[in-house]
Amino acid sequence: MMATSNTLRPQLGDFVNVMDYKALLDGIEENMGSKTAAVIILAAGRSYGKKIAKALGESDETKDLPTVLKRLNTNLGEEGTRLCVIEEVSQQEAFIRVKVVEPIEMSGETVGSTRLCPFTMGVLGGFIDQVMQKRHQGRQVPVAEQINLQTEFEFTPL
Repeated sequence: MMATSNTLRPQLGDFVNVMDYKALLDGIEENMGSKTAAVIILAAGRSYGKKIAKALGESDETKDLPTVLKRLNTNLGEEGTRLCVIEEVSQQEAFIRVKVVEPIEMSGETVGSTRLCPFTMGVLGGFIDQVMQKRHQGRQVPVAEQINLQTEFEFTPL
């Protein structure tokens, strides 16, 4: 299980303000460019997602990815690190679609925002890769409700 309450920082607790994360994200993008930053942040998320899958003992033996991803929600959602809430998962023949609410990257975004969510997508992608034992190409799917802190990702096997 992932640390969730005062185990890493006894005095301040294990959570940091969303605005601190957004400042980090903005700083990386300003200094490296948004595309380069997205690649690096995505890779970091992917590594973290794989670690979570290993820590949870998830594997492709279950073959029911929607159920496995719902269990991941315990670690990422309200009961966990609060990175995002996994709202819906569907497994198609050609891809896996994951709908999330309140991904950390969307915090404070306004109408018309084109903010991408590379860390969230990386975490989900790394988790899926580890469980399925196969690499997937992720992409963020533009949705009209994105301004309401909702977005979707598609993961296609490579």
